[in-house]
Amino acid sequence: MAFGESSDLLILNDLRVESDDITAQMDHLVIHQHGIVIIESKSVAGKLQVQDDGQWIRWYSQGSGKDKSIGMPNPIKQAKLQGQTLMRVLSKAINEDAREALKALPVDVLVAFSNHNGGIFIAKDKTLYPEVCPADAIDERLSEILERTSKNALTFSLSETNRAKLADFLIKSHKPFRTDAAIIDKAYPKPEAIKPLKAEQKVSEYAPTVKPKPTSFLGVIADAITEAMTAPKSQFKHVCRKCQSDKLEVRFGKNYYLKCLSCDENNRIDVSCPKCKSLLKIRKDKNKFFAECKKCNTSELFHNNG
Repeated sequence: MAFGESSDLLILNDLRVESDDITAQMDHLVIHQHGIVIIESKSVAGKLQVQDDGQWIRWYSQGSGKDKSIGMPNPIKQAKLQGQTLMRVLSKAINEDAREALKALPVDVLVAFSNHNGGIFIAKDKTLYPEVCPADAIDERLSEILERTSKNALTFSLSETNRAKLADFLIKSHKPFRTDAAIIDKAYPKPEAIKPLKAEQKVSEYAPTVKPKPTSFLGVIADAITEAMTAPKSQFKHVCRKCQSDKLEVRFGKNYYLKCLSCDENNRIDVSCPKCKSLLKIRKDKNKFFAECKKCNTSELFHNNG
C-alpha cells in the first residue's frame, strides 16, 4: 500500500477475534476517521472466477495448456461475516447507548487478489463485485471509500485519539491461533512463539487533505464508543451532604468542588487513595474529571459532567 507515516489510518494485520465460538480471521483491518475497512487477501496464481450460478472457483494451471478448478467460499461474504463477528466483539465491550451508535459505524470490505503471477478476476458482470480488485489497485479503492465516507452528510467520525483507543482494544482482543498440539495440551503456544500484533500508523496518499470536523450528531456519539471501551464508569459515588441528591457537577473556585444542582449546596471534594491514603488530586479532561495519586501512579474516573 502506498502509505506514509501518519495517524490518519491504523492498520492491523492478521487480526483474529472470537465471539460466541465464532472466529473472524482478518488479513487486514483498516481503521479510518469515518469507519473501518476489512481487506481479504487472496493469493491467486491463476484465474479467480464467479460463475453464472454465483459459485466461486479458482483455476490453477497444470501446464500443457490444462487448467484445474476448485470451488471456494465467497470471499466477499467471508469478509462481511468477519465484520459481523467484529461488531459483536465491540458490542460486548460497551454500554447500551454506545451499542446503538455502533450500528451506524460504516464497515466496508475489499477482496484483493494478486495479479503478479497472471492472476485475473473473471465475472460476467464485474460491476456486481466492486469489492474485488487486484492488489496493486487496493490503494485506489481504499481512497474511494475514504472519500465517500468523508462526504457523507451524517459523518460518523472517530478522533485520532479514539482511533488509537479502538486499535489498542482490538489488539488486546486478538486471539492467536492454537495449533492442534496446543489444543491437545489445553495450552496456548509459548508467548515467545507468538508474534506481537502491532498497529501501523499510515495514511493513504489519496486521503483528503482537509479533515471533516466531527461535529455531527453521529460524530459525537462515535467518539463515545471507543471512550466507553477504555474508560470505565466512575467507582466514586457522590451525594449532596445537605439534600442527599446525586445530581452533582464538578466546578472550580479556589479548588475543585461538587455543586448540587438540586439545592445549590457546595460540596468539598476530599477523597484519599485507597492504597497509600494520600489526598487524591483532581484532573480535568473536557467533561471528565479524574482522581489521581502521584505516589501510586493511579488515575480513576471521578465524575463526568456530561
